[in-house]
Amino acid sequence: MVEDDQWRALFATLEIDPNGVELSFKFTPKVGTASHRGSDKIAFAMIDSEEIRTISSENEALFYIRAVMVDQADQPAFDIPGIYPDSTPWTENRKKAWLRVAARVSERTGQHYVIIPQHHALTRKIVRVRVKVVTGRSRWSPGYLFPRLPCPPVAVVKNGSYVSLRKADLRERAGWTRVEGP
Repeated sequence: MVEDDQWRALFATLEIDPNGVELSFKFTPKVGTASHRGSDKIAFAMIDSEEIRTISSENEALFYIRAVMVDQADQPAFDIPGIYPDSTPWTENRKKAWLRVAARVSERTGQHYVIIPQHHALTRKIVRVRVKVVTGRSRWSPGYLFPRLPCPPVAVVKNGSYVSLRKADLRERAGWTRVEGP
């Protein structure tokens, strides 16, 4: 039994076996209440350790954790980390690597993604890559899931695969609230 008062706010029980190999715990009711948050502004997620064990790269872990954190939001979205126009720009190779990561996470979570690079108004360099997430619970309004033209090439990820959209595809999807259809 771990006897540290700092942990009592999170754990009702926290035990390490005599060999120091196994850790067992039970969360306090407060943790359960916090996990059913009422505000999309609270950054909190319960991460399945078995899922984390199957993740193969740092980028996949970063994407997975962000995807899980926004899963319960009405309009879930997050940014791909580490995109800086001068030091680590959004290149074709970086784009393909992140799309492969998104495809693996999509298969794992059942989520669909709209990957939207956003450029600086003056320099036209990509300064941010927004990921809009579609879940069974998400409530995207028409006109908000897919960006308006003109914009850099947008990609869609669903069921473990990805595709870049043409301008005509993007125009057609302007009012859609789901990745796979209106």
